[in-house]
Amino acid sequence: MSSSSSEKVRASHILIKHQGSRRKASWKDPEGRVISATTRDDAVSQLKDLRVDIVSSKASFSDVASRYSDCSSAKRGGDLGLSWASLVQDQAGCEFLAV
Repeated sequence: MSSSSSEKVRASHILIKHQGSRRKASWKDPEGRVISATTRDDAVSQLKDLRVDIVSSKASFSDVASRYSDCSSAKRGGDLGLSWASLVQDQAGCEFLAV
């Protein structure tokens, strides 16, 4: 990312939780049954499939996020809002599939 650390950026994401997730519950899976049965590889595979749908214009990012994301930001189409570029750059342990 080449943004200045004083620049604000808007970020959106799609979170698919899995067995290794710290909190094994979400707004769409409050009991964590699906999350507990999902491997990390399954989650990555699902994200890759969703990315194909977004890139090919089969679905919009916000529609996919609203339907599939385990994050509460799903209610906003995955929108995390504005953040300082330096904070986004410093997020450790995050994996991104560029769209």
